[in-house]
Formats: sequence, C-alpha cells, structure tokens
Amino acid sequence: MHFDIDTLKLFALVVEHGSISAASEPGNVVTSAISRRLSDLEQSVGVPLLRRRSRGVEPTAAGMSLYHHAKTVLAQLRQLECDISEHRTGIQGTVRIWVNMTALCYYLPAQLNSFMKQYPGVRIELEEKLSDEIPLAVKAGTADLGICAPTDGVAGVSEAQYVTDPLVLITPRDHRFAARKRIRFEDTLDEKHIMMQSGASINSMSNAAARALKKTIQPSVVVTSFDAMRNMVSEGMGIALIPEIALRGADASRYAVIKVSDKWCVRNFKVLWNDHIAQTPASIRLLHHLKGEILPRA
Repeated sequence: MHFDIDTLKLFALVVEHGSISAASEPGNVVTSAISRRLSDLEQSVGVPLLRRRSRGVEPTAAGMSLYHHAKTVLAQLRQLECDISEHRTGIQGTVRIWVNMTALCYYLPAQLNSFMKQYPGVRIELEEKLSDEIPLAVKAGTADLGICAPTDGVAGVSEAQYVTDPLVLITPRDHRFAARKRIRFEDTLDEKHIMMQSGASINSMSNAAARALKKTIQPSVVVTSFDAMRNMVSEGMGIALIPEIALRGADASRYAVIKVSDKWCVRNFKVLWNDHIAQTPASIRLLHHLKGEILPRA
C-alpha cells in the first residue's frame, strides 16, 4: 500500500470542502486530476473512501480514518520542515496576524512579548479586524494566523482553543438592575443597549441569542470601542454586554457590574491557521506558542 503526500493533501481538502470541485482551487489542481488521484488512492487501499452525493462527497468510515491519519502525517511533515529550516537559518521572518479587538488589547501583548524575547528575528504584523472577517482571511492566506471570538467554521481552516473570555453586563449606577449580582440575558431585552458595531462578536452573539428567544435587542447607541461603551453606560444612555477583562483598570465607580448566567456569555476564543498553505518556521513557532505548546529549541 503506497501513500503519496500530494494525494493525501488533496484527499484532506476534498473531505474538508465536501466536494472535489470545491477542493480544486485551494489544491491548485484541476477537478479531473483530483478525481483520478482519488480513484487511484481507493484502488490502492482496497476500500471506498468517499460516498458520492448529489451535492458533493462525504467520507466513509475508512475515509474518515484515513483523513485523521493524513492530518497527523501532514502536520508532522510541516514540523520537520520547520525544524530543518531552523538549523539552516534560525527563526526569522514576518508573521501576519489578524486579531479581534479584545484579544489584541488584553490577551495578546504579553504572549507576543515573551515570544519575541525568545525569537528576536521575527517581525509581527498585527491587524485589528472584526471576528467575522478573520476566518476568511486565514483561508485565503491574507493572514498567516488569526485570533477571534466564536464564529462559524470555514472549510480548510483549523482552529484550537485560545482563551476563555467572559462577558458581563454593565449598567448606570442608578439603574434598576444595578443592585443585582447575576442576571439572565433575556431579562435585559426590554432595556436600551449600547451595542458594538455590526460584525463584532458581541453584536453577532447577542443578536443570535435574542432571535433564539424570539425577541430583538433595542440598540441605543452603536460604538466601536469598549472605552466608548463604558462612557455611554456611565452617562445613562443604556446598558451593555462587555468583556470582563475590558473593565480592568477602568473607573468602576461610574457603573455597576453584573454577572450574566447564560453559557454563551463565556466566549471561547480561537486561534486559526490554514493547514493547506505552507507556513514559515516563524509562523509555526508562534502558532505553538499561542496554543500553549512548548517546542524544543533547534
């Protein structure tokens, strides 16, 4: 039984994209060539790997097993390339990261500081973006890595847990909720809300939660920063969901802080990368650093 690395890459793309035609562009191979490679692969292993459907394909049990093994092998090959490159040139180069505002302001700086002390030859290019934009940029290769709040998955983009980011409710000091220690999101929907801009994770998640309750949020003001959100609430213009970490160091005498009991208000941030785009050693090292994985120095 013979496994060709390029064929394994194409097979993984087909599984992730759900069709041979959809895998053609990221794989940079025409559809007919992918079909031929997959046919040869199935003949080599002796069992069907894909079920043909009216709108694409899906892996059989054997296909899913091969997919998981292929992902492991491909990851090990990338690590091998990274390690050999380190021996030749050391870790250097530029890593492009798209990151949402919360992670950029509160979680990422300390991690980047420790990483760049270890790898001073690496240059980091950071762009603050809305969470909804980041997965597509990683898929397209516009960003090497991404960090965002919960979003819909994108085919071909891998993800891992980054940090847990709880949201809290802030209200004016004289608001009827101000004395409460905990509240349900549903109970806030009769109030005016200070909202983050469209495309921001808090906006998307809040509106989705309201729709699930068959209700709508009443926005009072739409802002683009947590400073503005705190100031608007302090002036009595509404209430707001805000990351708890965004209150650190702020003047807590200007508003009341209330825990929110809904599970979705504990956001699990993700670090994203594209397995099908060749990563530089610097990018691979930073990815492992962000995931909390320690690699041996070359």
